[in-house]
Amino acid sequence: MNQFIIIFILLTTTLMGQEISFDIHNKTLQEYLKFEKEIGSKRLALNTHYISLNGDAQPITFLRKQKIIPDLIVYYFFKEKDSSMSYILYEWDVSNFEKKDNNKKSRRFQKAMISKYSDLKEKISEKFGPPLVKKNYSNIARLDSLHIFEEESRWKNDSLEIKLYTTVSNFYKKEGAITINPVHRIRLYIKKVNKQKKSDIPELNDRKINKLDETTNAFFQALKEKDLSKAKKYLSNRILDKVTDKQILAFTRMIRLDKKTELINTGLEIGFNGKVYVMFQYKYVDDHSKPPKEIIKVLFDNNNKIIGIQPVKLIHVTK
Repeated sequence: MNQFIIIFILLTTTLMGQEISFDIHNKTLQEYLKFEKEIGSKRLALNTHYISLNGDAQPITFLRKQKIIPDLIVYYFFKEKDSSMSYILYEWDVSNFEKKDNNKKSRRFQKAMISKYSDLKEKISEKFGPPLVKKNYSNIARLDSLHIFEEESRWKNDSLEIKLYTTVSNFYKKEGAITINPVHRIRLYIKKVNKQKKSDIPELNDRKINKLDETTNAFFQALKEKDLSKAKKYLSNRILDKVTDKQILAFTRMIRLDKKTELINTGLEIGFNGKVYVMFQYKYVDDHSKPPKEIIKVLFDNNNKIIGIQPVKLIHVTK
């Protein structure tokens, strides 16, 4: 009997150690798939199409059953060309399984989520050292900081980047068309790091900023005129074959083309593929809020073409 207990403990410890894999540089996709089969994971069909800018295929996903907290979904991202691994996403998220509004959870459930995050953070720290930690990283936490647990931890070395974050919140607010729902989520990214050549890191100067600002304004004007052929001239070749006319038209409904914009921030941003892009942020001229209620983020490739664009609505906290 004692021998059985010892074997069970050893087996359980081994499986817990394998639950999260950091050996992404040495393990193949087939080894990961074999492991998921061995532990009885359920392979899931994708209902979302991922647009990749760095040659990734559609991810392969698995579901692992959990107790108390949401079931774990594991996403394996790999290169379409040779199936080499790019990154792995581990996600425990209530919204993957329950879609209703005001979906509050018990204190027991919330404690289990926070405990899971803390356990992951401790185990990763044992292997990679203390992380960089950021608490209350979104505007939501400021709405009810006493009852919202929100934290992000990052580890990085020359070959690996790890990002772990969680939001555990029962906060609910509905105001007009904007609804803030409870969030119970943990995400863990294990990503390869490709060393960036110095020549690949874009430089920003006044001349380049003016040129890219002109590109953005010309792109917005073409969209306003519904001249899709002209608008596409300002888009990166890396996304032209992935973006349809229908998607571009849908995007035009997400920004206010009838309003004038102004550049408020410039900088560099590391994409999920490890590449560095020039990043601009715009606001609407008639928006005098601080910070603005809405911003439009634009990313440019090394050829000064638009490779990404994202409208963002910011949550303002009323004191």
